[in-house]
Amino acid sequence: MPALRLLTLVMILAGGMALVSGCFKDLGNYDYTDINEAVIGDEGFSVPYNIRINEILRIEPDITFTLDKEGTGDYSYEWVAVGQTMFRGERFTIGTEKILDYVMKLESDNYILYLKVKDNATGIVYSKDVELNVMSPYSVGWLLAGETDGAGQVDMMSISNDIIFYRNTLEMEGITLSPIHCIWVDNDTWTADDRLYAGTVNGSYKFDRSSFTGSEETDIRRSFAVDPGDDTYDITDIQQIISDNTGSIRVAAIINSRAHIISSEGGLIENSFSFYKDADGNMADFRVADRIICNHRQSGCRTMVFYNTDAKEFCYISGLTIEGMKTLGDGENDEFSWNTKADFPDENGLDFVYAVNSFFSDGQSAAILKGPVSGTYYIYCITANRGEPSITKNGRYTVDNSIAPGFGSSPCYAMTTTYGYLLYASGNTLYGYDFRKSPQQCTVLRTFDAPISYMMVDTETDEKYDDCIYVATYDESRSRSGTLYKMQMVDSPDRIETSEPEKLEDGLLKITDMYYKSF
Repeated sequence: MPALRLLTLVMILAGGMALVSGCFKDLGNYDYTDINEAVIGDEGFSVPYNIRINEILRIEPDITFTLDKEGTGDYSYEWVAVGQTMFRGERFTIGTEKILDYVMKLESDNYILYLKVKDNATGIVYSKDVELNVMSPYSVGWLLAGETDGAGQVDMMSISNDIIFYRNTLEMEGITLSPIHCIWVDNDTWTADDRLYAGTVNGSYKFDRSSFTGSEETDIRRSFAVDPGDDTYDITDIQQIISDNTGSIRVAAIINSRAHIISSEGGLIENSFSFYKDADGNMADFRVADRIICNHRQSGCRTMVFYNTDAKEFCYISGLTIEGMKTLGDGENDEFSWNTKADFPDENGLDFVYAVNSFFSDGQSAAILKGPVSGTYYIYCITANRGEPSITKNGRYTVDNSIAPGFGSSPCYAMTTTYGYLLYASGNTLYGYDFRKSPQQCTVLRTFDAPISYMMVDTETDEKYDDCIYVATYDESRSRSGTLYKMQMVDSPDRIETSEPEKLEDGLLKITDMYYKSF
């Protein structure tokens, strides 16, 4: 009986629902209203805007309305820039008219620019966005460091839009800088602003990387964790390695022939790690050469190689924890030793001349060494690796002076990316040296109208794999006679040549170092 009652109840409910359904009548009385939509076209929104401060940003949008073909309705407009990096999430209204005609006053940053169109009759807002990159005159380009009339100076080749050269950019009240031989800037957007370093003959200073201003307070002696007590602090090289896996950053510097780590956040210069530790934990301090060997091509490589100028041997650091240097061991069948005193006892080891880091092969470096007695030059090819082995010996080569004239007089050296020719200068002439070939070959690439003061292969910009080379010349008989050229290398196993030099600018300082500024 309970089952029968349940069935009866279900039937009654079903019948009731059917009755209700049968009583409902669709009268078809719907009241639809068309919306007047704003359609913002792609014109003016298809490519990012790259603009310097004080330049005019003009955008004339293509806007149509679905119900208002003449566009005579009541509309309001707003152009809003939203910061993405330094001013992340901050909103800046830069226009309230349909056509944007704005003299750029925003701080340098990456923005998303929104156009908002509001139909005041309905209150509905329509929008479209485009990328906006605002740059100061010093945002993106090459820092050109050196001297003019005996004083240190930095010019800048700004490439944020078209190429513009700015003269004498560093400002330091009350101090005249001595000639600059090392310029470096931290391009990490999250670090402190005073991270543009200039190493001069008589001291080193930090500058604001946006305004390029400094003061006595930015003398790097104030950045040491423990003051070493030296009279001056001469930076000769700074190298930065960034791990793409962990985001960890290592910045190492050579200061007064000692190796130091610079903290990636506050810029604190830590105690020197130019020492070996013996089995009893005792430390033996030593001096290192003025340039660091490292790898910018292998992602996340934390190995750096140094040259111990006291022991005349190569040493290294690797890993995250840095306590001191490590000596390099030789294999039983190695053709040369990391200790040059072992291979050249009559020279009492080799003197360090120069080191260049390149994009050739897996990021090969070349150390130029010289026998102090014989005057013979040697090229040590070394690769600092991400994995094991941490350092590879790629070969040692003796420079044949009859093949490579004036090799030892070059102000600096560079290595091509494609086939690893060594570039050097002697006077007005640029050479391409195939030191690996047997017999060796040396090619005159270009002869300029003034002596070459500096050269470098671009390993920083979008052209870093294209073998682009910059060459700077300077006529000592005339002030402000520096000239900067740009060329592209064309090299193969059988030949090396350059494109026709593009003269970028005349009337520059005497360039002795260059560094790329990307922010």
